[in-house]
Amino acid sequence: MIGGLTAATALGVPLGRVAAVGLGWRAALGAVAALTLLCAVAVRLALPALPGTEPVPLRTRLAALRRPGVLTVLPLTVLGMTACYVPYSYSVPVLDAVGVSGRAAVVAALLLYGAGAVAGNLLAGRFADRRGPVRVLTAGYAAMAAAFALLAGLAAGHVRAGAAAVGVLVFLWGASSWCQTPPQQLRLLSAAPEQGPLLVSLNASGIYLGIGAGSVLGGVVLPLGAAPVFALAAVLALAAGLLLRVTARGRGATST
Repeated sequence: MIGGLTAATALGVPLGRVAAVGLGWRAALGAVAALTLLCAVAVRLALPALPGTEPVPLRTRLAALRRPGVLTVLPLTVLGMTACYVPYSYSVPVLDAVGVSGRAAVVAALLLYGAGAVAGNLLAGRFADRRGPVRVLTAGYAAMAAAFALLAGLAAGHVRAGAAAVGVLVFLWGASSWCQTPPQQLRLLSAAPEQGPLLVSLNASGIYLGIGAGSVLGGVVLPLGAAPVFALAAVLALAAGLLLRVTARGRGATST
């Protein structure tokens, strides 16, 4: 599921940027709406009705939050996604501040972010199984904080580090952002395996809540410049790492 989301990010965002530059942002959004409608029709026509897919009442969904370990995992999803979307929602101006400007350069940077997202998602799932989800998340938040701190330094000092260096940081930004979900889902499934589908859906809600919160915070800080935006993202990534260590302590399978 998350692999599809990261692959769509890798391709859709750069293509949307190209469409917006060539046709205008209204036409780009119109194209997204049209494609979404086509997808909805295709899903309705192609997918059969499956047993056990009846709507789950909201009370049942929220009851899952009372399970030990679940309520300590989901806030981390929100905080981690908030961190990475503080700058991502305003990619064009913040990338411009570190020397990435022009149509081709911005599209290339967004492709690098997307490639990092796909790689981070795939590697995180593999290593979470082998090394444990908390170790993978710890490394991810450390990498995210480091990438944002370096980008903040570049933006604050108006330093042109070169396309290769910025490209590496953008790739790391994407990889660390989307390495969060597989280990988080593994922690949730370990906490309540019999409620797996419900908990994964709640985790998805946490992802989108974090995206929304990050976009709001980024918009508030953006008038101060790109450096404060990246700095805030770095602080939030460090806070996510701290929350992980505090909540994972002594929780068995979810803390390894």
